[in-house]
Amino acid sequence: MKKKKKRGQRFNIHINDELKEVFVGHHTLFSVIGFTVGGILIGETLKEWLHIHIGLPITLIVGLVLILFTGVTLHKFSDKKITLEDDEDII
Repeated sequence: MKKKKKRGQRFNIHINDELKEVFVGHHTLFSVIGFTVGGILIGETLKEWLHIHIGLPITLIVGLVLILFTGVTLHKFSDKKITLEDDEDII
C-alpha cells in the first residue's frame, strides 16, 4: 500500500526561552493571573465576612497576625541568609 503524501505547509515556530516561559510551564502568565485574581477575590470575601461577623478591630488584628506569622515563617524580616548543612546558600 502506498503512503499518501501530506500536502500543505508545516510551520515550525521557534521562540526563545524567555517567551516560552510565559506560556509553557508551571509559572505561566495564565497561572499568575489566575492565582492573583483568585487570591484577591477570596481575600476580599474573607475580609468582608470577618468585618461583618467579628468587627473591624479584630479583623485588623487577624490580618496583622497573619502577616507577622507569614513573614517570620518565610524569613522576610531577616537579612541573614538561610544555609543548608553543607553551607550552601538557599536565599
